[in-house]
Amino acid sequence: MAPKDGFRFKRNIKFLIRRSVPSFNRWKGRFIEQIQDLHFDLGPFRDTIKNYSKEKFQIDFKAGINVALLSIPQGMAYALIAGLPVQYGLYACAISSLLGPLFQSSRYVVLGPTNATSVLLFSTYLNIQKQVDKLSTLPFVLLFVGIILILVSLFRMAGLTQYVSRTVIVGYITGASFLIIAGQLHRVMGFELSEAYTFFDIVVQTLNRLHLIQWPSVAIGICSLGCWWWLKKRFPKLPAIALSLVLMSFLGTLMHSLHLPIEFLKPIPMATWPITLPTMNFHWFSTLASMSFALAFFAAVEGTGIARSLANRSGEPLELNRDLFAQGIANIGCSFFSGMPVSGSLTRSALNWASKPATQLANLWSGILMSIALLFGGPLLGYIPIPALSALVISAGLSLINPNEIKIALTATRFDFTVFVVTFIGALLTPLDFAIGLGIGASILFFLKQAGEPFFVEYTFDTEQGDLREKIKGEPTVHPDISIIHIEGELFFGVSELFRTQINKILALNPKIRVVILRMRNAHHLDATNAMALEELHHWLTEQGKFLLISGVIRPVFRVLRNSGVLDRIGRKNVFPLIPTQPNLSTRQALIRAQELLGKKESEVKIFFEKLPKK
Repeated sequence: MAPKDGFRFKRNIKFLIRRSVPSFNRWKGRFIEQIQDLHFDLGPFRDTIKNYSKEKFQIDFKAGINVALLSIPQGMAYALIAGLPVQYGLYACAISSLLGPLFQSSRYVVLGPTNATSVLLFSTYLNIQKQVDKLSTLPFVLLFVGIILILVSLFRMAGLTQYVSRTVIVGYITGASFLIIAGQLHRVMGFELSEAYTFFDIVVQTLNRLHLIQWPSVAIGICSLGCWWWLKKRFPKLPAIALSLVLMSFLGTLMHSLHLPIEFLKPIPMATWPITLPTMNFHWFSTLASMSFALAFFAAVEGTGIARSLANRSGEPLELNRDLFAQGIANIGCSFFSGMPVSGSLTRSALNWASKPATQLANLWSGILMSIALLFGGPLLGYIPIPALSALVISAGLSLINPNEIKIALTATRFDFTVFVVTFIGALLTPLDFAIGLGIGASILFFLKQAGEPFFVEYTFDTEQGDLREKIKGEPTVHPDISIIHIEGELFFGVSELFRTQINKILALNPKIRVVILRMRNAHHLDATNAMALEELHHWLTEQGKFLLISGVIRPVFRVLRNSGVLDRIGRKNVFPLIPTQPNLSTRQALIRAQELLGKKESEVKIFFEKLPKK
């Protein structure tokens, strides 16, 4: 390398360093601001502790007891849905309730395992169970899910969850509920299934093994449902699920003493809470990445949806990014302490809201109570009959089916009907993470189809009023040399072909047209593809001795034309920006320019312009 070249190389390196250091400091400053804005320093938690009182403690502790009594049976049920040992659901409920209140903005949202995340975990592992071991890879998945949720919160993207179609969620939950019911029926009947990957696999295997039914198991399952239903109707304020399991434990013990075939849960040794350290493995990453993203995505959608709903009821301010950060921390905590995926729980959050807690510490007391129950009451789990718990899980699956929402999704529009059916059938035939992607993909395609149909209409002159109006089909043209084409809609890359086709169709109907005025005051989001389409239209018209004028160009569209150079090639005299206070003035100027190009006098075409009143 020549000395001069070496000097230039060093100078360039120094220049890059000087440029990169301010950029790094700027990004560092923004990251610190994000942390401070989201209060990751436990500021809100410290404020709650400072202002805590005996009265608030009593209110919160009562709410915590209510939530804990529901969380314990639900945690076991969701672990059963996910195909995990029941203690995983209990650990997840306790850990998320201990960590969530440190960062949450909502005092009502309760974090923990949910139907949706549990069945998604179950469905995905069904498809890959030959490739990886569920219990050994689960901590890695939870760590990855937590990191994704934290990054989403740091980049303030929680608001993006509102763009997921509700129809996709309804279709997914309906399909998931069928999978929950099918996945628990064989346990109520008292037999096990071999490998099954989808809803139809499970149904076919269940039907083929009906001759293995253990009627004592069916009886205790039916008794469990009947007991739960009676308690719920007769004593609505009592924890019906927990009491049903207690009663069925006595019944199951009695039946077992009579040597009837009843299967029980495995007990947890007292004072046992295993620590699970996530293991990093690139093979796992390639296999489990899609499931982790799907879990994080659905946890974010579910959690923010519940938070919004409860915030609307209570009227309290909400910080979704902080709540997503809390979900991320809770999932990371579960990865180290034998948990399972957690999100915002609808049923436990609704119970918490009904209990009217004073602060976020209600969830903390709930977590402490569950931890004590786990450490000292684990052996009692061995008295709970599996058919009784599975029957209650089936009731939870049935409650997820919302006929009113399904009816709206099927009857609102053809697009909603198709998206619902695609998502629902996808949930029955494929793993749920793929079904979610299928439904979202279908809704995006239909959205693009709707957005990709800009409105094209030819305008004409109203000779009496001196104004522009939409041309009626078959109406003779007042001035055959000039065509004013009004365009409305999104001019992104997906509509470029339609853009050209529609304009060519209008021009083909009247070959005498010599000047085309594109009226674009309601056209938005012009991109490079359509900028090139405009340039091609200009060249095509020029080759035929015709002219292209554009009026009512809004600032973003004008900026694209200018930056791309298309403005100079069409000619600055032929493009007329929109004047907001005088919306029709640009079209009038375009008409005057058209008359100049045609060699006509201005008086031959009369048009007035509307001037908006000053505010």
